[in-house]
Amino acid sequence: MPTPKEELTPKRLEALRPADTGQRYEIADTHVKGLRVRVGDAAVESGNRRRKGKAAQISFVLLARFKPKANPTRRTLGTFPEMMLADARQKAVVWKSLIRKGIDPADEAERIRIEAARALNNRRVLSDVLDQYEREKLVGLRRGKATRLALDGKCGLLAGFRSREPSSILRSEIRVALRKRALISPISANRQLAYAKAFFNWCVVEEVLPESPARSIPKPSPEIARDRHHSIEELREIWAAANRIEYPFGPLVRLLMVLPMRRGELAAMPIAELHLDDDDVDEGIWVLPADRTKRANALRVPLSPLARSIIMEAITDERRPENSPFVFTTTGNTSISGFAKAKRRLDRFIAEAREKVAAESNVQPTPMPHWTFHDLRTTFTTLACEELNVDAAVADRILNHVASATTSKIMRIYNMSELFEPRRHALRSWASLIDSQVASPDNISNVVNFRSTGQ
Repeated sequence: MPTPKEELTPKRLEALRPADTGQRYEIADTHVKGLRVRVGDAAVESGNRRRKGKAAQISFVLLARFKPKANPTRRTLGTFPEMMLADARQKAVVWKSLIRKGIDPADEAERIRIEAARALNNRRVLSDVLDQYEREKLVGLRRGKATRLALDGKCGLLAGFRSREPSSILRSEIRVALRKRALISPISANRQLAYAKAFFNWCVVEEVLPESPARSIPKPSPEIARDRHHSIEELREIWAAANRIEYPFGPLVRLLMVLPMRRGELAAMPIAELHLDDDDVDEGIWVLPADRTKRANALRVPLSPLARSIIMEAITDERRPENSPFVFTTTGNTSISGFAKAKRRLDRFIAEAREKVAAESNVQPTPMPHWTFHDLRTTFTTLACEELNVDAAVADRILNHVASATTSKIMRIYNMSELFEPRRHALRSWASLIDSQVASPDNISNVVNFRSTGQ
């Protein structure tokens, strides 16, 4: 059945009503060939068939061959009254002109949109794009703030490009910035490169850039798993140096030795997560929520008497801001930062102590080999397994690792036991070892007992 033609006017469009059957029908325009008005039941179109016949949904469509040798198809130009009749006729004429040139109007609209987006992006500097990246991507990530700092913070890889347009940043410039960063901190440079690649890949997806300027840039530094662990003698030196540092870093370093959790987890410890009971109980529990662990799993951490005493010492320290929600803080509103500075003070105190001992013996002092706070975790798992006969699987759970000591992948998946009591016993034994051989080096009467009793 041929489509009826009609002299369309705005008043005629307003008077159109849906068919009694609820089926859509079309009216061909007499002014522009191929332009049609499609009339449907608004209620039916929205899925409410019980209310059909109340109002019409009117659309402007163009019937044409949008691809060479293709069958005629309809494409919607707009809906009435958002698009008026005169505008629909004008748009239909433009589309037909493009079709005669072999251009698909939809492709042309996409090209114009992309060019407009690129023109807008070219007027934005990198810091503006990074702000958008943070709002749309990083805000939902647990390490979103740290990632932003690694990108354009004070020491971020892209800090020198913040006022540049993203399209002007060259691959060679990123490599130069990366080499400079690698000279200061090789592993940090690797991490910053990974963050930069993720950001520039997002820019490509969002059509901010046609390609990533960080593509195919290799890591500047090889990564070798650290196996550095301390001897008892070195632990004594670190403990003694920590005793010379006031709150908050002194108690925090000693707690890192006694409770081998990750540095960031301990440093941001809120009082609300602690269950220290009353003064008649010498132990406690720290309930670490999933959003604060690297593995994103909630964990109950048993607190040995020594760990509990260090935490209580920190909470009651007169230098701690009153009413702060954090155990370790300098501002009261945020957890502590500035670990690099604290580490330099520790190293200086350790060096001074070694120089004093060397001078008394009239020998040259030997510096302590390079170490990091993370090495204290390796020290725990090494000495606890060797000296205290702690099971490797229990040590893994204390470190909150993904069962690295378990060789079977099936066991890693199904062995989800919290192992709370074995962890509690192991941490209590570890704290006793620290107390007897590290914190009080002259009192070593219990060493044999620790080595012989195991768990």
